[in-house]
Amino acid sequence: GSELMNLDTQKTQGVNPESAAISLVALAVAMNYLNTAQDKTMVAGSRYYSSIVIGSKVELTGIEILVGSTGGTDLWIFELHDSTGALVATTATAGTTAGTASTFQRIAFTAQYQAEPGTYYIVVQSNGTTAKIGSFANAGLPITAGSAAGTFGTGAAITPPTTYTANVGPVIQLY
Repeated sequence: GSELMNLDTQKTQGVNPESAAISLVALAVAMNYLNTAQDKTMVAGSRYYSSIVIGSKVELTGIEILVGSTGGTDLWIFELHDSTGALVATTATAGTTAGTASTFQRIAFTAQYQAEPGTYYIVVQSNGTTAKIGSFANAGLPITAGSAAGTFGTGAAITPPTTYTANVGPVIQLY
């Protein structure tokens, strides 16, 4: 369990560190989390979010999400919120059509965002109820996740959650 495996950090233009290391145990746990993803039927306008910790200053381009078993029908908006719940970056508020079922979909922010180290919340919002997101089913995750009612296309702050609710937090990441 103390062996390390190198991971590509996907930083642009070869910025150091080009790679990071993760223990095989931590990698196995992460793979288990992804393996337990399940469909989440969304409520139109509601925001679904998962926490993420950023360890060093980084320039972010957008958000990538796991599309559930149904895609391609509804419009999605992605948002990034800081540790207080304030909205700091968003994709186009008109929305982008949900991607192909059971694939990862990337949507860029309207402008790149320079993130400082800290806790952030990655949010997805839908205008409908047909397209599904992949969500973490395991309630024992080392993240927090939640949801909040909203109006599609209207940015709003969120209340940062303090716990994780199973099948609410989207399988989502920054790029």
